[in-house]
Amino acid sequence: MTSEQAFSEVLQNEHGKSMNINIPASMTFSWILRDLIGSLIQNDTKFSAKWKHRIQLMADEIINNAIEHWSAAWEVVKIKIILYNNSDIELLVEDSWTGKNKFKAEDLLERAKEYKELMTKDPLSNKTIRWRWLAMIVLNWSDSFTYINNDKGWLTANMLKKFTPDCEDPKKDEKESFLKNEINVEAMVF
Repeated sequence: MTSEQAFSEVLQNEHGKSMNINIPASMTFSWILRDLIGSLIQNDTKFSAKWKHRIQLMADEIINNAIEHWSAAWEVVKIKIILYNNSDIELLVEDSWTGKNKFKAEDLLERAKEYKELMTKDPLSNKTIRWRWLAMIVLNWSDSFTYINNDKGWLTANMLKKFTPDCEDPKKDEKESFLKNEINVEAMVF
């Protein structure tokens, strides 16, 4: 097995599952990754539907930032998704550092925290589209978020969402069995 094959496989170990994905820096792949992450959360964790969608939004923001701001078009963006056996989820997104914007990890994170603080005090303070999602969604919903400087200059975004009892839908199994019995599809062929 080549290293490229190993990088794109789902790996199972004693801690859970991890998946490594390389994509070209293009927004074309955003919806595919959003759906993939949603399916993984739904099928392999205990997160409620509400938290599944929140985690999808966080992942979408981090991946889209790597594509849009930190990588030139069609350069490689590396994504690692880790699903732990306790249902925690970790996302690492490594940009190509070929985009027009260049920040050090600590400066970027400090800027996001400043915007979060400003918008927490006054939600209408940010009149631009920039920074709102990273500051208000990722920093508010994740349990841990940071940018890491890599040896060759590029950045890795690291987001962790821990599974806690308030993230679980206590009636999930009950609702799913009810819905399975209540959904009725009729089709007419012309």
